[in-house]
Amino acid sequence: MIKNSPIVEDTRRVRRQISAKFNHDIGRYIAYLQSESVRREKREVQSTLSKPQYQQPNTNS
Repeated sequence: MIKNSPIVEDTRRVRRQISAKFNHDIGRYIAYLQSESVRREKREVQSTLSKPQYQQPNTNS
């Protein structure tokens, strides 16, 4: 197992940054992720609703 590979070190660095951002409180981090998930879902729904709906022309005449 490679202990000091660049990807492992980068992953640890990012993990430390995230942990510090949430004051090392996993509950705060999970709450943030859940709220972001809800916010993203709302944006997707709004984006879908704001797109113009085109109707196929009636060719049965």
